[in-house]
Amino acid sequence: MLNESVIDISKASLANQVEVTLRHQIVRGEKSPGSRLNEVEIARELGVSRGPVREAMQRLARDGLVVMEMHRGAFVRSLDFQELRQLFEVRAGLESEAAALAAMRIDDEGIRMLLVMQDETSAYVNEQENAAYPDQIDLHRLVARFSQNDRISHMLDLINGELRLARSRSGATAERARKAVQEHQFLIEQLIARNADGARVAMRDHINHAYANVMQTIHENENSVSGNGQV
Repeated sequence: MLNESVIDISKASLANQVEVTLRHQIVRGEKSPGSRLNEVEIARELGVSRGPVREAMQRLARDGLVVMEMHRGAFVRSLDFQELRQLFEVRAGLESEAAALAAMRIDDEGIRMLLVMQDETSAYVNEQENAAYPDQIDLHRLVARFSQNDRISHMLDLINGELRLARSRSGATAERARKAVQEHQFLIEQLIARNADGARVAMRDHINHAYANVMQTIHENENSVSGNGQV
């Protein structure tokens, strides 16, 4: 029987809502990379049958967040260093071009929206102790929207969805959040100036810094785990 305290059938199909729930758990690191997704347990936790769970996991596999292995089941995908490099290379190319297009196509209302978002982010990061960059504020998606290129926006949604697996492993530090806010500010200044080349460079530099931070943090975390195991 459906547990309506977990999922509300009136809002969307069960598979859609199970997908949203599992996606959230995966990208937030609540279900760690490499961990097995047990259909029976998930169905019981969410108060649904196994069918919607199976369909949701197939969708997540299509988006690169889950790996389906024959005779073994479904697992949260774990990215290796080569996959991370490749994903960030694609992301840098797409996002920098989106920023350049946005600089040429954004209107005054779009600029206003970016400035409001930047103010909210800056206030959150500076006022909260040890605050990581807030997940619910996505300046990158907004810039992609202002590029007025739906194909770029769609591909970036897929790429960034996969890269959230790396963020769940590496975490997000307050120091990186403050630097990201500064990098976003420079990008916004290029967009305000309608400087396509400047926006392209600002975005690519920002993505490169994000990549370096993810790789460094993952290395540090893995070295810490290895060191603890030797104690």
